[in-house]
Parts: sequence; C-alpha cells; structure tokens
Amino acid sequence: MKRYAVKVYYDGKNFYGFQLQKDRRTVAGEICLALLKSRLIKSLEEAFFQAASRTDRGVSALGQTIAFTTGENFSLRRFNAFLPSEIQAWGWAEVPLNFNPRREAKLRTYVYVYPYGGEDFCLMVEAARLICEKLVFGFYVGRDGKTYPKKLKELKVRLRGGNVFLTFSSKSFSRGLIRRLVTLIFEVAKGSLGLDRLKEFLEVGGWEKLGLPLAPPENLLLLDVKYGFRFNVDEETKKRLIDRLKRDVCLGEIKKVCLGKLKRV
Repeated sequence: MKRYAVKVYYDGKNFYGFQLQKDRRTVAGEICLALLKSRLIKSLEEAFFQAASRTDRGVSALGQTIAFTTGENFSLRRFNAFLPSEIQAWGWAEVPLNFNPRREAKLRTYVYVYPYGGEDFCLMVEAARLICEKLVFGFYVGRDGKTYPKKLKELKVRLRGGNVFLTFSSKSFSRGLIRRLVTLIFEVAKGSLGLDRLKEFLEVGGWEKLGLPLAPPENLLLLDVKYGFRFNVDEETKKRLIDRLKRDVCLGEIKKVCLGKLKRV
C-alpha cells in the first residue's frame, strides 16, 4: 500500500463547498467518486481520504491538497479521466502512510479579488497592516507542548487592473475568517470604521461582535498549501489546465468590452 498527496484545482462556483454532503454536489464528492470509478480505491474508509482545507460553497482552489492510500498503480491521467471538467489534479507526491494533509500543512495562502470602487486605498493598506500585526484568532499547542497564538503570517494588499487583491497567509485559518476580514478592511477603507477603533478592537478583542457580513465566496481562491516536500508536476496536465484558464480569461475579456462600452455611453 502507498499513500499519495495530490494537488487539485477546482472552480468552486458549481459546488456546495468542498466537504462531502448528502444529496449535494461537492468537490470532495466528485473527487471521491472519481477515485472509486477509476478503481484507485475500494472504499473511502480503507483509503483514509483526507484534505488540507474545507473551502466553503463557491470558493475555488488551485492548491487544494488531498491524500489517499491505495494498492493500485497511481497516475494523474488515470485519476483525471474520471473527474468533471471543473476539477483537475495536476501534481502529486508519495508520502508516509500516516500523512495528514490538514495537520502537516506548513502554510496556507488565500487570495481575495474584489473590484475597486474608489475606497481609500491607503486606509486599506494600513488596516491590513494592523490586522496582520495584532489579530489573534485562536491558539494551538506546539510540538514542545507549549501554547502559541494563531496569527497571520502575511496580509498583502495590491491594486491592479481596477481590482483589489488581498493575499492572506497563515499556517491555518478559522472558518469564515478571511471573508470577514475582507469586509472589515473595506469598512475601514470606506470610512465606516476608524483605524483607532480597529486597533482597539484588535487589541482588546471583540471585533467579531461587530456583526460584519461575510464577503462573497466566489471571489476567494485557495492559492497554495505548502509542505516540507516538493510535488511532481505532470507537464501534460499542467498545459491542459493552463489552456483551460486562458479560455476562461478570454471569456472575461468579453465582459471588459461590455464594461468599457457602457462607461462611454
């Protein structure tokens, strides 16, 4: 028996999230079905199927990482042949039989893209700096038995092509955290919440009690999950995925043409 970690891309808009759900189309459901249909595994229990992140409904991923155990000859081509068009496996690595992709992840990186609406970009950058510096969103026990605070490793804000790009990196995230932080940053940028007030909420606690709504999930991407090893990349699969993404970008250009025309009317 061997265990494999596999990198997976998926377009999340047509799924009810990643996790398996009864009578709902989910990413994990389609992946597990493909593993069974390809006869790479006989049962989910025997395969010890696991994933790095449980993305919500509508959220997409490039670097989601799954793991399963099999006695069959594994290949990405065999696996991809049974996956729907919205999901594509593109990298793999053989790992120890006790490998857990969720617990052993060293860094997760998400990107949130949102159309720029004239908000104060300088306030946005300063809010992101304060959040990265002061936010504590839980605690974890290290291998030395000591308790450490969960904090963001990085939070970058960029303005490009009329869109705001927010990049979040941390070892782990609590559910809904990124989408709430996006809303929080934009509240500051719109002037609805002052920087002093934000700093106070972050230092004293209680920013969650502001009752801020979650930002839309479709704008969020799980970009990467890093481990202490490298993945093998299948060049044929990589090219096919690049071609697919190029087509998607091309279709997006049509909407840009419409947008430009409407602005001139």
